[in-house]
Amino acid sequence: MAYVFLLHDWRGCPDIRRACVTPIDAYAHFHFTLSNFMAGTVTQSHHTFQEFTAGLHGYREPVALVSHLLSGLQTLIPTDYNSWKEITLQGRPQVTGVFSPHNSTAASLLPVFQRHVGEHPICNYWRRSGQHVGAFSWSDVVSRREFESLPLYEEFYRPLGIQHQLVVALEVRPSQLIYLALNRGHTPFTERERQLLTEIQPHASQALQQLREVHRLRSTLASFETLVDTLNQGILCLSPLNRISWTSTRARNFLQTYWRSSPGTASLPDMLLAWLLKSQATAGTGEAVRGPLIIQSQTGRLVVRLLVEKKERYLFFEEVAMQPTFEGLKRVGLTDREAEVLRWVAQGKSNDETAAILTVCSQTIKKHLERIYSVLGVTNRTEAALKAQDILRRSHEG
Repeated sequence: MAYVFLLHDWRGCPDIRRACVTPIDAYAHFHFTLSNFMAGTVTQSHHTFQEFTAGLHGYREPVALVSHLLSGLQTLIPTDYNSWKEITLQGRPQVTGVFSPHNSTAASLLPVFQRHVGEHPICNYWRRSGQHVGAFSWSDVVSRREFESLPLYEEFYRPLGIQHQLVVALEVRPSQLIYLALNRGHTPFTERERQLLTEIQPHASQALQQLREVHRLRSTLASFETLVDTLNQGILCLSPLNRISWTSTRARNFLQTYWRSSPGTASLPDMLLAWLLKSQATAGTGEAVRGPLIIQSQTGRLVVRLLVEKKERYLFFEEVAMQPTFEGLKRVGLTDREAEVLRWVAQGKSNDETAAILTVCSQTIKKHLERIYSVLGVTNRTEAALKAQDILRRSHEG
């Protein structure tokens, strides 16, 4: 049903589930019991048209967007109540709706609306003509006498006392309609109010499409993350400034395990950033890049690869279980102890941590590092770690 997209979380809350029978009641309960939360994300009073329409594009959750639309319209165009309706037309029509302020009578009559939805003159006009730009009233497509003779009016609108309605489409497809309806019992809508709703239509429609795209991307990323996690891999998306724009759970775990990165940081570890800057200098679109970064651990190694695809850049992480070897480090002139010190330094360990692991004093580690820098021809820990990874990679490939 259509409400699965917009109100998919209502069944998961025991309090809501006990208090409500329909998605409509669930939304009302959710909206009012969490009003303090919504106050932080939804502007309660929209002083101008510009503020209202600009605010439409900042939402990433359906309930917040619907609440913003309905409450904001109430401020811009006063009504008895506003409604959001989704009509699914595949097979037997299914209708879901949200009312603001909540109207228990309208919610209880929704099955009646669903039964007679095929009589709705405006919806039929949209589907028949393909013309759905602008705000519509009943009189635009049918005479008052004809409309009031319909069971839809007699059984749904008359009990609600609705005499005037402005309707604007947000989505019109063969299988689904989504629209906003502004309802009054006595005062007719003015042409200025009709024009204002017409001007709001493209903004609201675009906000809905953006929200759908966000959910589609979230679903794609979730599927992709499941795949790479299953393969014991992680993926990280890079921003234009070489910061973390998104990362899978496993990639985040790798960053914490191998570099002790903070869970919420957007910064790459120094060694990973240094390797990235060197790698992307030789990276062509979709082409092989500089060799992977290999981080040794006691139980295996982490392999990091850079992929450049058009304007997007990704880091792929793969953990391989194996026994580490340091023969390559010894072949360049390091002693067994120096190779062992460099191993821990390459994993981001401090002098004190390395000293504790090797049961020596920090000053001894400092002395070892001075000689390691000299042998490798580097000047700091990051350069030494990168050089060690290059040596180990060549040793492994050879």
